[in-house]
Amino acid sequence: MSSSEPPYVLYGSHASYATAKSRSYLRKKGIPFVERLPASKRFREYVRPASENHRIPQLEAPDGTVVQDTTAIFDYLEERFPEPPGYPPGPRQQLVARLLEVLLDAELGRAAWHYRWNYMDENYAFVGREFGRSFRPQGTDKELDHYGGVIAERMEGKRAGIGVSEAMWPVLEDIYREVLSILEAHFTEFPYFFGGLPSIADHVLMGPLFGHLARDPEPSRLMKLRAPRVFRWAEHMNTPEIQSPEFCDFPMTYLPDDEVPPAIVALLKLCLSDFGTDLVSSAEIYNAWTEENLDRPAGSLVSPEGFDEAMVGYFEGSLRGVPLRVGAGTYPLWVLQRGLDWFREQTDSDRAAGRELVGRCGGLPVLEIELRRRLTRAGSRMALA
Repeated sequence: MSSSEPPYVLYGSHASYATAKSRSYLRKKGIPFVERLPASKRFREYVRPASENHRIPQLEAPDGTVVQDTTAIFDYLEERFPEPPGYPPGPRQQLVARLLEVLLDAELGRAAWHYRWNYMDENYAFVGREFGRSFRPQGTDKELDHYGGVIAERMEGKRAGIGVSEAMWPVLEDIYREVLSILEAHFTEFPYFFGGLPSIADHVLMGPLFGHLARDPEPSRLMKLRAPRVFRWAEHMNTPEIQSPEFCDFPMTYLPDDEVPPAIVALLKLCLSDFGTDLVSSAEIYNAWTEENLDRPAGSLVSPEGFDEAMVGYFEGSLRGVPLRVGAGTYPLWVLQRGLDWFREQTDSDRAAGRELVGRCGGLPVLEIELRRRLTRAGSRMALA
């Protein structure tokens, strides 16, 4: 891109889970961009009508193209800015990155929600006004509190769908502590998941870690006390420099010989243990749903109304022994489908190496998921291919 061309525009918020992923990706890629709030006139009058979606983040390209959703933004930009690559070249490394692309949200999404909304006394003075500033940047405290209250009420209404009961609270806090422990050990030795370059998995981790856990007062306090290196990593992911001062001698390349560090293997194993079965069950429900909708043409929206995950059913699961009502969402299956497409195109030997690693983590059933009808996106919604 020449200096005379307009930059990309990222519409989002610092309080937004998903915006944190796209923001760090744009910065580490060195893609010229500016960030704007959803309160901006351009967002209201052009971007939102173009995508037919109010949700952030949304990216406006210099030619006016609008892309909504972080994963779609990754795919759109990775094709146009292939260097440095967002996916590591090693087949085992890339398989782990692609699995974590869907599993990290499953592992930490509920914990991030819990620490934000179930610690209202500790968090709300900060979080509420953060949301308020997204809608009224120069608003008074009273105005910010009003808009923050609107968002808080909306989030409260999602509690049942997220499945966060009081019995689940200690489980989610255990998960947060365990993930912090794994990451703290890893970021003692490595700047990013797979060496000296940030991968898509690193950027996905920024959703829960920066969007909620490193900024909201209560989980941030815990992170700083328990895992200061993780907090420092989250800070550095928001800078344009790839090489941090702490790793100034670390080569800015992915690890050689397709090495997957032990802590990242441990993280994958943890995620698969907690949520691998849910992915398999979601795929089974989706496949049953497609059998009931055989006559729907290509391009049909999975859920004609609404944008939240395009659920095709629910099932009774559990998380570490605590009952959990789980939605069979098509969005995670679409993200996974992309990774499985890539995996199935690899050589026999590379697939065997990947299966061996994932098998040690208890995840072979995830690699064997087959969607009877492919998923795609129609505009900014999930649709049948």
